[in-house]
Amino acid sequence: MIDYLPFIIFLMILAVFLRAESALTIIYMVLGAFFLGLWWNKRALNHVEITRTYDSHAFLGDPIPVQLEINNNSLLPILWIEIHEGLPVDLRSGKVVKHVFSLGIRESKTIHYDVIPKKRGYYALGPLSLSTGDPLGLIQPSEKSFPSDPLTVYPQTVSLGAFGLPSRSPFGTIKHHNPIFADPSRLLGKRQFQTGDSIRHIDWKSTAATGNLQVKQFEASIALEVSIILDLQLDSYSIMSAYKDSELAITAAASIAAWGKRQKQSIGLMTNGADPQHGDQMPNPLHPKKGAGHFINILEILARIQLGDNLAIDDLIQDAITDLSWGATMVFISGSLQDSTLDHMFKARKKGINPVMLFVGQSTRFKAFKKKAEYFKISLYKANNPQDLKTITTI
Repeated sequence: MIDYLPFIIFLMILAVFLRAESALTIIYMVLGAFFLGLWWNKRALNHVEITRTYDSHAFLGDPIPVQLEINNNSLLPILWIEIHEGLPVDLRSGKVVKHVFSLGIRESKTIHYDVIPKKRGYYALGPLSLSTGDPLGLIQPSEKSFPSDPLTVYPQTVSLGAFGLPSRSPFGTIKHHNPIFADPSRLLGKRQFQTGDSIRHIDWKSTAATGNLQVKQFEASIALEVSIILDLQLDSYSIMSAYKDSELAITAAASIAAWGKRQKQSIGLMTNGADPQHGDQMPNPLHPKKGAGHFINILEILARIQLGDNLAIDDLIQDAITDLSWGATMVFISGSLQDSTLDHMFKARKKGINPVMLFVGQSTRFKAFKKKAEYFKISLYKANNPQDLKTITTI
């Protein structure tokens, strides 16, 4: 309307001096169009609804189809409407989601687009901004914003191949070479009785059939209760490679959790990282459990978690040792090598916990630190990239 103000003033002056009714008519028409457009646009926008449909959880690199449905629930048509969907840089597939169209009475418009996550994380689709105005451009376009929706992108997982973890708990689902862990529920076969065999393992039916004492042979197996201790303290990572190393640590944690799920073992997670969904505080620890649902809960945390400044490493390990039961395995992942950490690992070992350390940073003292770890019979491994995780074998 401001752009037309000089023209309207000119018409008013002209109408007064010339007493021209036609000029007054034009003035009335312009003012009428202005107030009608102002009322129309605000009323129409109040009845516009946006529905965003998509999968709220996805894996890294997978295309995610998103559907936007714009509904005009008003009895007034919208002559033109412009929408713009805000997207994070790491989700954009190269195209800007911006469209201009019209909507009739009770009409809807559907828009489709895809996002491709380039990094794991906790993202927001939106907000979506909407604007409309009168066809003559007499008034400033009215605008309305619709809130964003969350999108969780799970971290990368690497197939760990021959990866294994130490355990002292027998009678599980993982095959083991040690006959001490013979599992009575896993019958392997039968053989002739030998001196030292337990009478409880004699198969009397086979003995009667063959005329010789026969004993049952059982397959050795172990059970695992694994707690992943993920150190994401800012001070644990070099400034020059903090992002790369911390992402590798998260990939390692996710890969170990995936390995545990495939082996049908109990896996838990404890981390001192910052969870943006909970005000950058530490997420609650997940105690070792089995099942796909528990595995997804672990991935949820690993998708959101970031470097933070919460609990110190030593306190994190001490809390983990307190929670773990005898025979459990503790996998500590960090970008830092500290003597105090090794002391805590040794204490854990004396309590019957199997400590395993995975270092994902750069340090000139790794070889010396590894010798100390070997002296205390603590497994220590190093990974510089995700491919290195495939070659780690602990048993």
